[in-house]
Amino acid sequence: MNFQWRFVLLATCLVATPPAFAAIAFDGVAAGDATDHDAILWTRAENGGAVAPLRAEVSTDPAFHGQARIYRGVTDQAADFTLKVDATGLSPNTVYYYRFVNGSAISPVGRFTTPPDGHQAVPVRFGFSGDVDARFRPFPSVDGFGTTAGGTRGLNYFIFLGDTMYETAATGSPATVAATTDGSNAEQALIDYHRKYREVLKGVAAGTGAISDKGQQGIQEMLASTGVYTLLDNHELGNKQLQSGGAPQVAANGANPADFDVNTTGTFNNKSPGFRTLVRAYLDYHPIREVPLSAPKDPRSDGTVRQYFAQQWGRNSVLIRIDDRSYRDIRLPDSDTGIAPDGSLLPHARADNPHRTMLGKTQLAWLKQVLLNAKANGTVWKILVISSPIDTVGGNQDGKSWYGGYRAERNDLLKFIADRKIDHVLFLTTDDHEMRATKLVYAPSPGRKALVPGAMQVVTGPIGGGGPDAITDHSFQNIVSILNNPSTVVDNNPDLIAHGDPPIGLMGFPGLRDVFREGDPKAASQPSSIDFFAPDQNGYTILDIGSDATLTVESYGIPSFKPNSFPQPTEPARLIMRFRIGVRQAGAGAKPAVSTPAVPGPRS
Repeated sequence: MNFQWRFVLLATCLVATPPAFAAIAFDGVAAGDATDHDAILWTRAENGGAVAPLRAEVSTDPAFHGQARIYRGVTDQAADFTLKVDATGLSPNTVYYYRFVNGSAISPVGRFTTPPDGHQAVPVRFGFSGDVDARFRPFPSVDGFGTTAGGTRGLNYFIFLGDTMYETAATGSPATVAATTDGSNAEQALIDYHRKYREVLKGVAAGTGAISDKGQQGIQEMLASTGVYTLLDNHELGNKQLQSGGAPQVAANGANPADFDVNTTGTFNNKSPGFRTLVRAYLDYHPIREVPLSAPKDPRSDGTVRQYFAQQWGRNSVLIRIDDRSYRDIRLPDSDTGIAPDGSLLPHARADNPHRTMLGKTQLAWLKQVLLNAKANGTVWKILVISSPIDTVGGNQDGKSWYGGYRAERNDLLKFIADRKIDHVLFLTTDDHEMRATKLVYAPSPGRKALVPGAMQVVTGPIGGGGPDAITDHSFQNIVSILNNPSTVVDNNPDLIAHGDPPIGLMGFPGLRDVFREGDPKAASQPSSIDFFAPDQNGYTILDIGSDATLTVESYGIPSFKPNSFPQPTEPARLIMRFRIGVRQAGAGAKPAVSTPAVPGPRS
């Protein structure tokens, strides 16, 4: 299956298509991968089983009065009647509204903002979360997103950070087929995965789980409220079947003898028909650019769809989206990540193999250059978005995390950041289904651990997923006991301290101030680990980077609930925790930032 672009550039007329049915119904809208001059617009249109010609209208007026930019296209039956168009010719630092139209049928109105240029020290406000399991529909943690109180207004963009659907069964919807690398069931896999993406967009009838077009419509409002940047994670790839794009195809279905730890076979999951089918379904349902990667000296990367890029957002920040799924070597069994029964690291662990890769050599080299450029340009915050946590919390036992299964490359990247004094590096991720903020450690030399100066990680979510629902006592006292009880979960302070790692939290981080934690009156005056930890909430995190580069991080949530209970939201997500990081102002001679292109190609 090839990767031809399935979105339409600016057009002046419609191509000949079958006549539209009278009642077209839209399953949401989204705008993504915005640059300072364009954005990808997406929708899905029900038209009685027929394709539909659509007109995308883009305006700075939410009522679309006056002149609007027009882009045209036709939904694609092979792409489950979705459509992507590239809205070109836009202006930087501008709020746009958009909709899709066919006669009297008009989609919901969406909103997005184009990034300011790299010389503007303007405030930037964005959010992130991920993990949307249909068993937790209709995702009340994001109900009213963008339109109600709770800190959700005015986002410049949102990062939809992986596991954007789950392939497993939910009430009213069976699980998908297990995709095969040889593509023998590719047709059914594409149908099943398209169904799962539709499922999280739809609402549910209270108490029954039946798909409904009434009430809250899944994540539709969240996607329409602001522009998005979306990441691929393991559930889009069948979870364990094809989650490691750089693994050999022969090992796709769970087998991973030591011979496959580093793939030297010459074949890769990311080139298999099964992997490409699942990526095709993912690309069909998200406003993502589809740019083939040309890397003839790197067969692991060559010919794939390049999903990593960097986008400057004003003088003070650059968003760096990483693809840590498409090129990684095979996942190690959790029992073979080099952890002894007493918790100590075993020598020569498989995870320490220096030839194992998470990113692939082409992407890793690109990432290091982007970081160096950001430092040279005077960009303060380097926002690295990853689908797998890079801290050591919980990672000691988890073969899919950077620390659990890819320690050598993890250390190489963090040591690069430390050695070159690249500060204010902020890693954002989800996947662990809890909220936490942590410092990062690396090994400056064998057997030693040290903090990566000026680097940290923030974890948030899930929007709706398993794990937090196991905690039924949401009292502050119970969360404190979980944090400090080594027998309950691996992400606790005793476990970290036993491994020589810092406890959860950012205590002592340069510039830390204004700490708030629901239930802790001492958070501002005496911040401690509990002020950076919430494992029992469904929600999201919002970040503000001020014109003075001060970073404010606020995590919002609702108490977790049992799967397939389909609760109706009664109140918006509330503020759970907050902190700020002040930044010392650069001198008058500091170099201004310059724009980093979002679109992969010759410029990058």
